[in-house]
Parts: sequence; C-alpha cells; structure tokens
Amino acid sequence: MKDRKDFLLGLCITLGTIIFGLVSYIVYSEYILQNDTADRCPYQGWSYEHGETFDAGDGCNICVCNNGVIACTEKECVDLNLNGNLNE
Repeated sequence: MKDRKDFLLGLCITLGTIIFGLVSYIVYSEYILQNDTADRCPYQGWSYEHGETFDAGDGCNICVCNNGVIACTEKECVDLNLNGNLNE
C-alpha cells in the first residue's frame, strides 16, 4: 500500500511539473515574446529600429522611431551661408 501511495505522489508531482512548465511556456510565448519586439519605421526608403533617431531629409529637422510611429521636429529651416549670415 505504501508503494502505491509513493507512486501516486511521484506521479502527481511529475504531472504538476509538466503542467506548470506548459503554462509558463504559453505565458512566455504569448505575452513576453510578442511584446518584446518593437515595430520598425520605414522612412524614405530606409527602415529604422525603435528608438533610433535619423535626419528628416531637409537638413534641419530630426525624426525618431517610436514603436513603428515616426515623430519629427517641425523647425523652420533657415538658409545660412558659410559665414553664418542669412542668404537672401
């Protein structure tokens, strides 16, 4: 009778460990892996990673990739000559 109880206890522990492992894997693959990959930002033929900053292409503004969304500064570009004076 004791052997049967020991067998059932070992079986319960083994099955519990398997179930715990499967649940942990499902949670990891469904929530952690999917939320870990940030979207890329395509911009003027290039693809930028999340958090990467890059030139807006106008020479005076910069952009940043934020989870697939591009945000750029909107400064007015001023045309300066080599001496730092405004070109007319």
